[in-house]
Amino acid sequence: MEETFQIFNHFVWGFWPGILVVFSVGFFVGFLASFLGLGGGFIYTPFFHSFFHLTAVQAVAVSLAQMPVSALSGLYVYFKNDKIRWKQGFLLLITSIPSAQYAALAFGRFEDTTLGKQLYYGIPLSEFVYLFVFTIFVGLLAVYNLFTAFNKRKLYYKSLSLENQNHLVKEEGAQLATDSKTNTTSVSPAKSEFHFTKQSIFIVLLAGVFFGLFSSLFGVGGGFLAVPLFIYYFRMSPVEAVATSFLGIFLTSFGTTVQFLILGKLHWELALIGSFGGIFGARIGSLNAVKAKPYTILFVTSFFQFLVVTWYLVMKLPKF
Repeated sequence: MEETFQIFNHFVWGFWPGILVVFSVGFFVGFLASFLGLGGGFIYTPFFHSFFHLTAVQAVAVSLAQMPVSALSGLYVYFKNDKIRWKQGFLLLITSIPSAQYAALAFGRFEDTTLGKQLYYGIPLSEFVYLFVFTIFVGLLAVYNLFTAFNKRKLYYKSLSLENQNHLVKEEGAQLATDSKTNTTSVSPAKSEFHFTKQSIFIVLLAGVFFGLFSSLFGVGGGFLAVPLFIYYFRMSPVEAVATSFLGIFLTSFGTTVQFLILGKLHWELALIGSFGGIFGARIGSLNAVKAKPYTILFVTSFFQFLVVTWYLVMKLPKF
């Protein structure tokens, strides 16, 4: 077994501890990924890059390879609870899949070029660029999600107060809308019908391009972009946004994983062990997401984004 899974010998504590840690990280990431709709690569990629000394592209490849299995496990729960918005999800895939394929091919080849291997502050240029872009991108989203979570919590408790004052009985998942002129409160269904206007179609297709690019470049599944888009533009509930994002994560990550496998960048042994843990974690995470308060998902997202960015910088920045 050690010959087949020899990559685990590179772990700092040895072979069997390496398998146990990767399985545990897979479980944890599967839980977070299905709870947040983010694909889990914002933890997987820095982890494999730092503890198994994989290149940036190899770390991304392993991260993406674990997403289809855990995503499918979470999707089953969301499907049973009718939380997936199929129209927006499949529209997003029209551009996300080809853009992810292109980014995987370009990034994978750049790492093997003379320029990509050139040392910059003690690390290859390809990894230095990755570290810089990853930190800026995830850091900005962490700040954005934190402020948005505070606003959503304020609105959530305000809506509860209005409900108590007016003694309204509403179904679970309904949204409160207040008319500022008449100062009356009405109830609207949590799912609003999606209208295929030129503007909405363009925005989803454009978001799909970046969804695919970020998926291939960072191994994050693209949910960092899709979840806020679905919540704030299409006014989905957070759990619906996560479920719909998971649909894109499943299909986009599957296609990109095949691309990295063809390029010879994928350590399938790491992906296999992590996927086993991710199956169980994703099931539990999706069950909790269905029951979560609207602002909780955003608070948890922001916290882990800040945590991962700080840890990654400490681990990978050159020591002077």
